[in-house]
Amino acid sequence: MSNLKINIFCIFLLVLNTKLLFSQETATLKEIEFQSKLLNQKRPVYIYLPAEYDERDLVAYDVIYVFDAQHRENFDLVHSALNFITLQKKFIVVGISSPANEKLEYYRNYDYLPKPINVPLEKYNTEKPNAENFGKYFSEELMQFVNNNYRTTNVNFLVGHSLSASFALDKFLHNVDMFKGVICVSPNLRYDENRLADEFLKINLNKPTENKFIFISQADEDITFGKTWMDANEKIKKFTEESDNLGKYSIHFKNYPNYTHQSTVLPSISEGLKLLVEFISKNPYQLKNELKEITIKVSVQNKSDEIFIVGNQESLGNWNPSKVKFNYISEKEREVVVKVKFPMEFKITKGNWESELFTNQTGNIGRNIVINNLKTNTLHLKIIE
Repeated sequence: MSNLKINIFCIFLLVLNTKLLFSQETATLKEIEFQSKLLNQKRPVYIYLPAEYDERDLVAYDVIYVFDAQHRENFDLVHSALNFITLQKKFIVVGISSPANEKLEYYRNYDYLPKPINVPLEKYNTEKPNAENFGKYFSEELMQFVNNNYRTTNVNFLVGHSLSASFALDKFLHNVDMFKGVICVSPNLRYDENRLADEFLKINLNKPTENKFIFISQADEDITFGKTWMDANEKIKKFTEESDNLGKYSIHFKNYPNYTHQSTVLPSISEGLKLLVEFISKNPYQLKNELKEITIKVSVQNKSDEIFIVGNQESLGNWNPSKVKFNYISEKEREVVVKVKFPMEFKITKGNWESELFTNQTGNIGRNIVINNLKTNTLHLKIIE
């Protein structure tokens, strides 16, 4: 083969390997047109799948739902910021749009405003408050679609700004078992004579079966929107600051007085996500009650390898890396039979944390394997280094 042909062949291999590398490292962003029967509309929905989603084809992910995704920067900010805040924890991020529809004379605020109960509807600049119906579309249609079509853990978080933050907080408070946390950037809490603020004060802080996360921020709204805007927010802030025990809730308030109602999105989302990731690290998955017996088979590289499973429940060693050992089956295969609850979260080691092993499901930096559903009773893994 001539030198010219050899050089061309080498360049071809380099380009091919580069494409393969980037295909594994690059996240996937999909835009779909979602037909809602409840809204009788087609709505654009954005779905962000983290890098390695396809390669880690058994792994499930928590889902963050971002409202007001008709402003793409809101949705893009959330999934982009997460990659700088945490490398180990990855999420599916879903952007929910509320675009204006001139033909139907339907507008964004209709989605987020509930029908007022304390004042006449005429007080507000909206003809069709539709938050109740929009909420059903979100939880009964869209969430079901996401869970049916993507590998999720059924652990859900909400993010909203302004009216969509009000909607997210309202949805969270009234469906506390459906969501684990909410980030509310400059929510409107004074609507309908402080209705949402007053409902917040009535929540049972000890009702949830697991810990919950709330982040609320405000900017210069006391200047731009008037004192009553901040008065409603202060009711919640005072309540949480003066409570001796917040029960199952981790509640954070942040003020950004040097930012406007719009510009506060950037610092609020960054800080809110940072605190959320910290909260998640301290609050592991709540396991389902049902036990399932599964066989885990692992292909090893070396015939002398002794390997262990370490994970989030007793049968997986309760994060003790040397407690549950695989049985020797052959020079290249190890096996263990365990009864587990889902979501099961685990890694494979050689008996200590300094000897974590990468598998085809841990990804390229050794992330935890989280599995929420197995269609069979056998799980196959392969050690890749």
